[in-house]
This record gives sequence, structure tokens and C-alpha cells, in this order.
Amino acid sequence: MKKKVVLLVCLLISAALGGGFSEVSIATKAIDRSNILSADIPTPAGDLSNLALTLQDLPAGFTEMPPATIQKLVSSLNRLKPGSVFAYQKNDDQQFQIVGGFTTPLPNRIDRATFDAQIREGSFAQQFSQRLNSGNNEFQFANLTALTLEDKIGEVSGGWTTQGKIKGVTMNVEVALFRRGKIGSFLMIIYLDGNKPAITISEAARKLDSRMMELKPDLTQPQ
Repeated sequence: MKKKVVLLVCLLISAALGGGFSEVSIATKAIDRSNILSADIPTPAGDLSNLALTLQDLPAGFTEMPPATIQKLVSSLNRLKPGSVFAYQKNDDQQFQIVGGFTTPLPNRIDRATFDAQIREGSFAQQFSQRLNSGNNEFQFANLTALTLEDKIGEVSGGWTTQGKIKGVTMNVEVALFRRGKIGSFLMIIYLDGNKPAITISEAARKLDSRMMELKPDLTQPQ
């Protein structure tokens, strides 16, 4: 896999995450909450920085993305104030795959309801599809279509898939969005068409979901 394509994939992740998710989610900030009951006032979310996949969760051959790339992802999500951001790549003679994602606190009912609606009504998938092809003629992707996740993940979850080209190289993109308690999570994998991913989107989501419940039991109770 040429370095140029790897860089473009990183740009794709940044563009899609920074726009497709936050453009929808940030709309909740405009809601008038002057009449919210005291029970709905958000409590501090706590430190979510350890809610991330690690190299131990991934098959052999994965490495962490360079710090500069992670910082770009963080910057693209700054309006969301993500609790954790992570990205890994496997780029060798046998396989090319990228796994990336983030978590975000959802401390009150309105944010959780809006997040759930994005999944159920497909507004997230629509915005994400638009971002995949906006602003860079190196990307040519079809609209996202529904993807059934293999396991029961989170309280509310959805999966999507698309195929397209990055500088002429055909890639598959799979996305999972889910909420567990007061935490929202996003995951994306990108891999070469014709190859099976070293880790599937369902496997990655299940591992992240388990880590959230293990490390933040107080924030992952059913809501």
C-alpha cells in the first residue's frame, strides 16, 4: 500500500468523523433547556480516556497511528469534546486495514434521545455519506447501506457499509454507532476490497462495549 493512499485514508477518516457525526450531533446544542427538570441536569461525565481499543484487542500486525494523525482526528472532533480517540493500522504484504473510533459523553436525556434518533432514523448515515465525498476528488464512495451487527452491542446500535475508491484503490468502509448508558461510541474500519478484515466491525464494537461496561459501570447502566 503506497504511502500516498495511507495518507488519503487518514484524511478520509478525519473528514468523515469530523463532519458526518458532529454536524448532526451538534444540533442538540441549540435546544432550549430552560425548562429541563433538575433530574435531567447532566452530571460530570468523568474521564473516558481509557475507553479505547488497544493493540492487545487487535490481531497481530496492527500498529498505532502516528501521534500527528491522532491529533488531527482529535481536532476534527473538538466540537464534540470526545472522551477518547483511537486509530490503528495494519499495512503489510498480507493486508491493509485501519481501525478507528471515539467515545463521547451523553450525560442528559436530550443528548441520548438525539443520539438514538440518529441511529434509528438514519440521519447519521446520510450525513456521513455526504462527508465521504465532499471536498476531495480523490474519494468516490457510494451511499451507506445498512449492515447487521453480529452481536447485541450497546442499548441502541446500528451498522452501515459502503464501498468506494481512494486514488483508484477500491476500499470497503464499515461503520458502527452505539450507545451504552451515558456513553456514545463510534467505530470505523477500512480495508482493501477482496480481503477479509483481520477484525470485523462487530468484533471491534463488542470489545469496546465490553471495555466500557468493565471500566465505567456507573455510566453504562441502562437509560
